Amino acid sequence: MPQPRYLRNAPITEAIIDLRVKAAAGFHAEKLAELKPHLIERFPKMEQQRGVQAMFEMIPGPSRPPTVQVGIRGYFFKSADEKTIVQFRVDGFTVNRLRPYNSWEELFPQAMELWGLYCTISKPEVITRLAVRYINRIELPSDPFTFEEYLRAAPIVPPELPQDVSSFLTRITILDREKNLAAHVAQALEASGQRQQPAIIFDIDAYKESEFAIDDPAVKMIFSQLRALKNLIFFNYLTEETLRKFE
Repeated sequence: MPQPRYLRNAPITEAIIDLRVKAAAGFHAEKLAELKPHLIERFPKMEQQRGVQAMFEMIPGPSRPPTVQVGIRGYFFKSADEKTIVQFRVDGFTVNRLRPYNSWEELFPQAMELWGLYCTISKPEVITRLAVRYINRIELPSDPFTFEEYLRAAPIVPPELPQDVSSFLTRITILDREKNLAAHVAQALEASGQRQQPAIIFDIDAYKESEFAIDDPAVKMIFSQLRALKNLIFFNYLTEETLRKFE
């Protein structure tokens, strides 16, 4: 079994830390704009996040286009290079870190600091979901290869059929009943273009759904458990030969 360890060239394209909440009664997204003075130096780019709802009217006569209601759900704050994106929404808070990803030890404390700012403005009632999601892109060679060289849970085609595969998508949910954790695990073959190497997208979304007080000290411990589950999945889904490519 491959052993978890630090990978200097990990294939992470995006790392996500997410907290969903039950919003305080009467809270409106526009209030989150008050965070701008606190974030402008580190995240100078601010954008509205809007929701779209289509309303279809069942009335006699000629069909009419749907009535669309658009409202602000929250705000994106982006770093100057747009590699770090912070989402402040009515229903929660998310930090997205795009490649290059440095380390959990750098990203998680930053996320918790920004989460504290979110709570001072929104004052949500409870946390309803905690999640750690990592999206990886594993490039494949142009020469002939087998998926089993890269994946320990590779897609299987019955031996009686042609073995050339142009696309695949698998998704399962793994449960850790002892800790009440779960993880969606998806593998997909990314379509290759003329200038792009073929690649496997390996997406791990580890999460826990429950209700936690906003200041519950167990939140940080649960995030550590989610990270450990994510790592366990990552290192056991890839072959040792593949992992060595990222050291």
